[in-house]
Amino acid sequence: MFVKRGRGVLGATLLSLTLSACTDADTPKGLNDDDATQAAAARAQGHEVISADPDQVPTFLRGKFGEVPTGKLALKGLQTSSLAPVLARVAPLFKLDTEQLFLKKAYVGFDGDTHYRFGVRYHGVEVMGAELRLHARDGQVFAINGNARGGLSAIQSDPIGVDLAKANALADKGSAPGLVVGKEPALVYWREQDQLILSWRVLVTGAKQDGTPVKESVLVNARSGEVFERFNHIHSALDRIVHDGQGTSNLPGAVARREGDPPHADAVVNAAYDNTGAVWRCYQELFGRDSYDNAGATLSSTVHHRVNYVNAYWDGEQMVFGDGDGTTAINLAYGLDVIAHELTHAVTEKESDLIYSGESGGLNESISDIFGAVCEWHSEGRVINEGTYLVGEDVWTPGTAGDALRYMNNPTQDGDSLDDYHNYSNGVDVHYSSGISNLAFYLLAQGGTHPRFPTRPAVTGIGIEMAGRIFYKANMDLLQADSNFDAARVATGQAAVDLGYDASVVASVAAAWKAVNVGVVFEPTDPFELERNVPVVLSGATSGTKAYGWAEIPEGATNLRFTMSGTTGDPDLYIRQGNYPTTGLYDCRPYRSGANEECVFPTPTAGKWYAMVNAYTAYTDASLVMKFDGGFFPLEPNVVVSGLSGPANGSHGYIVQVPARPNGKPRSVTVQLLGGTGNADLYVRMGAIPNHYEYDCRGMKETNAEKCVIPQVTSGKLYVWVVGARGGYQNTAILVSYPP
Repeated sequence: MFVKRGRGVLGATLLSLTLSACTDADTPKGLNDDDATQAAAARAQGHEVISADPDQVPTFLRGKFGEVPTGKLALKGLQTSSLAPVLARVAPLFKLDTEQLFLKKAYVGFDGDTHYRFGVRYHGVEVMGAELRLHARDGQVFAINGNARGGLSAIQSDPIGVDLAKANALADKGSAPGLVVGKEPALVYWREQDQLILSWRVLVTGAKQDGTPVKESVLVNARSGEVFERFNHIHSALDRIVHDGQGTSNLPGAVARREGDPPHADAVVNAAYDNTGAVWRCYQELFGRDSYDNAGATLSSTVHHRVNYVNAYWDGEQMVFGDGDGTTAINLAYGLDVIAHELTHAVTEKESDLIYSGESGGLNESISDIFGAVCEWHSEGRVINEGTYLVGEDVWTPGTAGDALRYMNNPTQDGDSLDDYHNYSNGVDVHYSSGISNLAFYLLAQGGTHPRFPTRPAVTGIGIEMAGRIFYKANMDLLQADSNFDAARVATGQAAVDLGYDASVVASVAAAWKAVNVGVVFEPTDPFELERNVPVVLSGATSGTKAYGWAEIPEGATNLRFTMSGTTGDPDLYIRQGNYPTTGLYDCRPYRSGANEECVFPTPTAGKWYAMVNAYTAYTDASLVMKFDGGFFPLEPNVVVSGLSGPANGSHGYIVQVPARPNGKPRSVTVQLLGGTGNADLYVRMGAIPNHYEYDCRGMKETNAEKCVIPQVTSGKLYVWVVGARGGYQNTAILVSYPP
C-alpha cells in the first residue's frame, strides 16, 4: 500500500523557488507565457482541445497532426526519424522541444490503431510518469494526449551522493527494518505542480516484521536528502492480514504443475491453474491480448504462501496466494476475480503504469476490480449474476452468506470505500478510493442511479462488455502514470469515440462519471467569507472534516497572505484561485504538522480566492485570517472620501467607472486631494493601474494639495493611486469629479 509523504515536500518546493535564478525551464523559443496559450495556438491550427491544464497547456487534442507509419509491418522497421516532422509540429503545443522527447514504446492496439509513447527529459533526466502519446489511424495522427509539458522550473545542480540517498531511503521512518536497496538508484525529476524536483529514485526490497513483502520506490530529494514520496510495486487484492507467521515465505516455491500437466492432487494448485487460464482466455477473446505483457509471458503463481495468510498480491513477477484463515477468507486462489485482479495489476504495470498512490492508485485498484468482474462474467458464460460486481465473494468470510471484500454496485457497503469524488481526500487508501470509479463502471455497464443519491440523473447502461472495452482501451492507450479520476473521465469518453461508439454511448460514459461527481464543480453547503484582516475560527471534530471559505481580492493587491494558527490538532490549509481546492488541486498547500501554516502570493490575480481547511487530525479553535497590501477599490464620483492617512510608501488605491455620455462626447475628469497634513503624491491613469513610471497624470507637490485633470475621457476605468512621500500623510480626503 502506498504511503503518501506530503509533509516535507514543501521544503523541497520552496528550495526550488528560492533558487529559480539557477533554473532552465527548457521552454521552446517563441512559446513564453506572454504569447498565446498553447490551447489557443492549437485551436488556431484547427485542432480540437478536449482538455487542458490550468495554464492552458493541452492534455488532450484531436485533429490532423501529420503522417506517421502505422500497422505492425511498419513498426517492425520503424525509423524514429520518420516521426520527426510530426514531433516538430506538435511538441511546441505542449511547450516542449523535440529534443526533450524520446520514444518509449510503439505498438498496434486491439482496435487496430497505432500508438506511440514518448517520455520527457529535462537536462537529460527523465521526468517520472510524464508521457506524450500519439494515436494514428490510416497513416495519420488523429489524437494526442499526455501529461508532458515544458516551461517547468527544473533546477540543475550537483545532487547528493547516491550512497547518501540509499542510506536516507533505508533510514526513513516509512521503511521497515532489514530492507535492502535493489537495483542501482537513478536520478529522476518528480513534478509538483510547476516545479520539477530532482530526486534519487531508490528501490528498496525485503519484508516487514510480519512477513509482508516490500518492494517500494522511494524518492529522495537530490538537493536536501529528504525522503518525500514512496510508492509500492506490490499490489494487493486484500488489505486485511491475519496470520501466525509460522509458514514459509520462500518464493516462488517448488514447481507443482506446468502448462499441459495433468491435474495435481492438490485442489488449490488446480484452482490457481484453472482460474489463471480462464483469465488468460478472457483477455485473449475480448481484447486479443496474450498474457499480461501481450507477448506470451509465462503466468507464474505461488499458492500456500505462509500459514493462515489472508492476502493475495502481484509482486511484479508472479501472483502469490495465501491459504486464508478459514474465517476471514478461504484460500485466495479459489477466487477467479481475485486472480483477474492480480493479473490486471500486471497489465496496468505494462500499459498505463498508474502510480500506486493518490487518485492514480485508486484508479489502479479500480481497474483491477473492474476486470475481475469482467473476467468473472466472461468465465461464467457471459451472464450477469448476483456475484458479478462483488469483489472476492467466493473466498471472503465463508461464514457470512453474500459477503464480499468490496461492492462495486454500492461501494460504501463495506464501511470504508468511497462512492463520491467530493468525499475524496489525499491519503485515502487506494483500495477505498477505488470505489469511486468502480461505481462509475457499474453504472455505465448496468445503468441506474447512485445507490445513496437516487435523485441524481439516471445512467443508461451499455452492457459490461462494451463498458469493459472502453475501460480497457483507456488503460491501454490513454491513461498515464499520474492520471487522476478526471483524467479517467476524459480518457474513457475519448476511448468510446475512438472505438466508434455512437453519441448515446459517449453520453452514458459522461453520465456515469457525473453520477459520482467526477468532473462536477464542487459547491460546499455553507462556505464562510474571509474579510481582510478579520480572523475566522474553525474546528474539525474528526479526521477528514473539511471547512470551505472564499475571499474577494481587488485589483492591484500585493502580498496576499492566508495565515492559519492554533494550538491543538493538525488542520491542513489549501488555497486555490478561481475554484474551491481539493486535496489534489490547489495553488498552495503548506502541509505542515500542527495548526500553524501560511500561503503567500506576492502578485495575486484579482477575483475570488478559495480556502479549504482539512482535518488531518481533529483540531479546535484554529484561526484563519486573510491579509493583503494595497489594492484598488471602487470609488463613487462626486463623493468626498475623507480620513485618509498613511506612512511613507503607504498607499490607497481607487477605481472609478466613468460611464459614456448619451451623446458620445468626451469629458474631462478631475482628481483632487483635499486638506490634511503631510505629503501625499497622486498618480492617475485611464485603463490600467498606475505606478511610479506609468501614469497619465502625476501630482508631486511638497504638500497634500494635489490635483490631476484627465481630458477627453469617453468611458472606462480610471485608476487613482495615493502614495505617501517622505513623512507620510494624515487626514487628507479625495474627490473624483466630472460634469454630469
